[in-house]
Amino acid sequence: MNLLREIPQVSKLLEVFKEKYPEAICKRAIRETLEKVRQEIKTGKRQSLEDLHALIEKRIRELSYTRLKRVINATGVVINTNLGRSPLAKEVAEFVKEIAIGYSNLEYDLERGKRGSRLSHVEELLCELTGAEAAHVVNNNAGAVYLVLNTLAFGKEVVVSRGELVEIGGSFRIPDIMRASGAKLVEVGTTNRTRLSDYEKAVGPETALLMKVHRSNFYMDGFVEEVKPEELLSLGLPVYYDMGSGSLLSLRDFGIRAEEPSFAETIKKGVHIVSGSGDKLLGGPQAGIILGKADFIQKLRKNPMSRALRIDKLTLAGLEMTLRLYLRGEYEKIPTLRMLLQSPEELKKRAKKLARRLRQLKSIEVFVIRDFSRCGGGALPELSLETYCVGIRHKNLSITEMERLLRESEPPIVARLKQDLVLLDVRTLTEEDVREVVKVLGFMGN
Repeated sequence: MNLLREIPQVSKLLEVFKEKYPEAICKRAIRETLEKVRQEIKTGKRQSLEDLHALIEKRIRELSYTRLKRVINATGVVINTNLGRSPLAKEVAEFVKEIAIGYSNLEYDLERGKRGSRLSHVEELLCELTGAEAAHVVNNNAGAVYLVLNTLAFGKEVVVSRGELVEIGGSFRIPDIMRASGAKLVEVGTTNRTRLSDYEKAVGPETALLMKVHRSNFYMDGFVEEVKPEELLSLGLPVYYDMGSGSLLSLRDFGIRAEEPSFAETIKKGVHIVSGSGDKLLGGPQAGIILGKADFIQKLRKNPMSRALRIDKLTLAGLEMTLRLYLRGEYEKIPTLRMLLQSPEELKKRAKKLARRLRQLKSIEVFVIRDFSRCGGGALPELSLETYCVGIRHKNLSITEMERLLRESEPPIVARLKQDLVLLDVRTLTEEDVREVVKVLGFMGN
C-alpha cells in the first residue's frame, strides 16, 4: 500500500499537462486515471507508477476525440445499421457541406421573394422518379408510418395481415407504432397464409385503411400465401403500403435476383399511399419518404405532427443531391448501389491486390477467401451476394485479440470472424479504406 502514498497530487499532475491540453479535460483525465490506478494497486494488479503520465495522456486524447467517428466497414454488410447504414456519395457530401456552412433558401422562394416550402426542393424530383402525384418527407420511415396512420386512421380500424406485423430495428413493432398513432389494429389471416377474403371479411364501417407491410427484414418460404397491394384495391378502401427499404430502382434490371418492389412499380399499380426509408436501398440520408395520391399527401402535411417529424436542412440537402444522381442515371456514384452491384470477378481481383500488400508483413498470415456478403439494414434478407475476403491471422495474437485491436485502431476497422480468421470483405471497402487498413495492419505485422 506504500505505492498509494506515492501517487502525485492532482494539482501537480495538472501542471504537467495543462499547457498542452485544455485544463478541464486534463482534470477529468487525471482523476479518472488516478482512480483506476488506485483500484489496481489495491487489487495487486499494479506494482509501479512508471506509466502514470502515459496513461493520463492517453486518457486526455480519448476525451479529446469526438465520440462519433468515421469507421471502416470490412464486414461486407452493405447497409450496416450499426455503422450508419448507407454512406453518402461524395457529390452528396460536398453539397451537404456547402449548405451546412452558410445560409440557404431552405424555406424561401427566390423567384417570388416570399416564404416557401422546404419540401418543394425534393417533391418534384420524387414525383418525377416514381410517377407519384405528390410526395412528403419526414425524419425516418417509422415516423412516416406513424404520420400516415395518425392522419388517416386515428380512432379507426386498420386491417393488416398477421404475417406482416413485423418488428423493425431497435425493437419497434408495427402494432406498437399503430397503437401510439391512435389507430386500431385488426389482424387477419395466419402467420404464413393470408387471403383477400380475410381482408374482405374484416372490413366494417370503422375501417379506414388496408395496410400492407413489406417483410423487408425476414422472409418466409414453403406453405405461404399473401395478398399483393394491388389486389387490395379491389375492396374499395384506401390502401397503404409500408415498403420499408425504399428502392427507387428495380434491382432485377441490374441482375440482383430479389423480389424487392420499387416505389415506381408500386405507384404505377395505383396504391394510394406508399412509404419507405431514404437510407436503405435508396442510398441516401435517413428519411421517411411518403408518396401517393395528392389528396392523401395534403392531409399528411396539415397534421401538426408533420412539423415534429420534419427533416432538417442537412438531410434535405443530402436527399436532394442523391435524387439528382438518380435523375441523371449516375447510379455508380451512389455507394450503396455500387457495392451491391459489384461482380464477384471484380471483388476477387480487389481481394488479391489487398492480399499481396498484406503478405509483405512478417507477423501476419494472409489468405483470399470466397464467401458471401449481406445487404443488411433490414433489406433483401434472402439475398446472399458472392464475395471475396482477405482472411488474416496474426502469428502472436488470437483472432479475438486481433479483432479488438482493429476495432480500437484509428480509424476503427470493424471486421468479421470466421473459424480461425479475421475476414476483411472487400465489397464494403473503398480504395481509401484499403490504404488505411494496410497502414493499421502495418503496425501490427512488423
